[in-house]
Amino acid sequence: MALCYYITGHGFGHAVRATQVIKSLPPDLPLILKTTAPERLFREELPGRDFSYVSAEYDCGCLQSDSVTVLRRETLTRYAEIARTNTAHLPEEIAFLREHDVRCIASDVPAFPLYAAREANIPGVAVANFTWHDIYSEYVETDADAVLLGQMASEYAAATVACLTPLSVPSVGDVFPTVERVPLVARRGQPSRTALMDALDIPRDKHLALLYLGGWGLDVHWPALEQWTDWVFLLDSPLPRPIANVRAFDARRWRYADVAASVDAVVSKAGYGTLTECIANSIPLIYLPRLGFREHQALVLGINLWGGGIEIPEAAFFAGE
Repeated sequence: MALCYYITGHGFGHAVRATQVIKSLPPDLPLILKTTAPERLFREELPGRDFSYVSAEYDCGCLQSDSVTVLRRETLTRYAEIARTNTAHLPEEIAFLREHDVRCIASDVPAFPLYAAREANIPGVAVANFTWHDIYSEYVETDADAVLLGQMASEYAAATVACLTPLSVPSVGDVFPTVERVPLVARRGQPSRTALMDALDIPRDKHLALLYLGGWGLDVHWPALEQWTDWVFLLDSPLPRPIANVRAFDARRWRYADVAASVDAVVSKAGYGTLTECIANSIPLIYLPRLGFREHQALVLGINLWGGGIEIPEAAFFAGE
């Protein structure tokens, strides 16, 4: 008997959320992960947990030119290709589930695996604060786009139940026949401020900001950061050239959640993973607007209710202000 967990490779927030769900499951439950998110992330977040990893793509998330700009037409075109492949490979997916004695699947939050599970006569559980149907509904331009979203909605409708977290978009439950509201799912970090500052040779009187640029990157005017002499900015990857008050930390040594719990503020786009970790660890968030992505509106509402975040205009962010 096994559980197969399907996870979108869009960003790391979904993958991190899945690892927190997995930690609550019996450790001896056979587990298969099917995703394009990197295997190393799961190995780091689930030390000692036995699981099988299968690199597999069932959605494309959103194609982007940077971490806050969505390429709408390109996204729908790419997803249409993936949807055709999913449909063609339905018999193989069902065979996979039966061959590995999968008795239940979870999805965060590709649509097709929920349909495949129903066709294999096993339960399918969605874990979500949005669906790609929510996101793509704003991108529809043609009749073919509408048909594509109709197919996606029918696949989501195959779910046995959807577990919906706080910070959900208002329409997230519309495509599911049964929903259950669950508490916030987020990582808690272990504060390691003193050790982190010593390792990175940062004077104790400096403020620390974790600067997260997302998987697609953002083009900040780095030299401008040097004007903030009482702050040191931490990155999980090195810069092309040294900046006096920017330090790169080794993500293999320092868990991202621990770094986030050790700083005075996080500066980033507003994503589910980043926001929930700031909430869980009581760390202020300075966030960049993320236009063209419907989830952003729900996250901003959550930020306002929480009271720990402030928006920074794009021009000021990219200028290093």
